[in-house]
Amino acid sequence: MNCDERLPGVITATITPDGIKEFSISGYADMENNRLMADDTLLWMASTGKVFTSLAFMMLVEEKRVTLDTQVADILPHFRNLYRTTDPNNPAADIVPIKTPLTFRHLLSHTSGLIWLPGFFQNRELTYISLETQSHLYAASVFQSEPGTKYQYSNAGINIVGRAIEVISGEKYEDFMANRLFKPLNMVDTGYHPTDEQLMRIARGYEYSLETSSWISHKCTTQMSILPYNSANRNAECGGGLFSTAKDMANFAQMLANGGSLNGRYYISEKTLREMCRKQTAPTIETPYGLGSSVGFLGHGGAWSTSLKVDLDKKEATLYLVQKIGKWPNDYIKEEPKVVGN
Repeated sequence: MNCDERLPGVITATITPDGIKEFSISGYADMENNRLMADDTLLWMASTGKVFTSLAFMMLVEEKRVTLDTQVADILPHFRNLYRTTDPNNPAADIVPIKTPLTFRHLLSHTSGLIWLPGFFQNRELTYISLETQSHLYAASVFQSEPGTKYQYSNAGINIVGRAIEVISGEKYEDFMANRLFKPLNMVDTGYHPTDEQLMRIARGYEYSLETSSWISHKCTTQMSILPYNSANRNAECGGGLFSTAKDMANFAQMLANGGSLNGRYYISEKTLREMCRKQTAPTIETPYGLGSSVGFLGHGGAWSTSLKVDLDKKEATLYLVQKIGKWPNDYIKEEPKVVGN
């Protein structure tokens, strides 16, 4: 078979409180080495991992150690004095103090006023910088708007939440995630520091090239791809640095479909899960977004087309796991030429 005839691997699954209801696997995790996709193939979850960070923070909210409307500066004092531009489209615009206190609700709903990643981070590796250091650099950045007034997707905001989890819990972010979620849920291949053995099972990312009619292999985004994945110097990237497998994600999805508990262990309440997927952006903001989640269902998509969706009413979760950038070849359909009337 010609490499161009092959397709990146795709895993789909439907999960209920009783476990996996439907499951299918097709395609390749690594076309170059003829390695098929499998339920233990390691996948870069990218922004699908935002749900984990948000859920971890909401665990602390349930424990009354923080609230969504706690001012970020109460946990991270360097966010006390913030500044914003008066015109995001003008680099020479005046900079003024922010009047609205920044809260964790703002961070989790992408209404903080921070851009995706401030300029210093745009083309640099994030994971060699600790969450503590990152948070100081974010606080020193120029915000684009008053908190709560505009929707602007921001990994920086989610990373700040990760740092707050460290300060509130007294644990490193990745340790908190492992101790409170990954280990209890038997998510043995999930985390932010893949091992040598796990990297032998990692899927490549692919993008279809119309120019060459072939699939092109990619690394993760620049902010994730410079340090070796198994480097001891690698720090967690809360907004998009999670790696997992279909097998592990099914365990997580089952817990969510079951309303926040699994095998007799309580993780979080269904009420809190519903709050996560409720519209949190202000009525004046057209874009609907929850707390690290889409609205209407609990879950999130990722840069390489991963997707987790949990319907809390139906108690059913769906997983779509692939490592693909852009469209499938059949989606590139040329428009029919328009016929101009006489």
